[in-house]
Amino acid sequence: MKIKILSLVFITIFAISSTTMAQQRDRQERAPQQREMMAERPERDRGNFEKFFTEEQQEKIKELRLESTKQTQPLRNELNELRAKQRTLTTAEKADLNAINKNIDQMADVQAKIQKIRAKQQQEIRSMLNDEQRIKFDEMRSRPDRGFDREPTNRDRFKRGA
Repeated sequence: MKIKILSLVFITIFAISSTTMAQQRDRQERAPQQREMMAERPERDRGNFEKFFTEEQQEKIKELRLESTKQTQPLRNELNELRAKQRTLTTAEKADLNAINKNIDQMADVQAKIQKIRAKQQQEIRSMLNDEQRIKFDEMRSRPDRGFDREPTNRDRFKRGA
């Protein structure tokens, strides 16, 4: 009886390990192609950013981004605190629905402030551009990956079917 059980255990372990090793081989074969694709894309997008804007525009955009980041950072910190408070409120033994709703309203106000700052920044950037640049800028903003130098994520890999 013990021999049968041990035999079954060894067969199960062998089957699992061989399946795992086969999957690892598949990943290793695909890995160089994926690395190449991921390395290629950010370089292409960064090149577009540098070609798209003049040096003067790039400097002005850096200043605008720094300014808006200084404004949004405290708001993002506040939003994170409100989210933590929301988790506490919603997981309490006896949840206070009025407090939860009030916290939701506060979170919405902070998010609206952040979006207003971002919209202001975008409009300031658009005002610096000529007509051709403005059209391309708007197209880039409407793309799903939204940006010039955005790093691809794992979620993007699944969209491409890789």
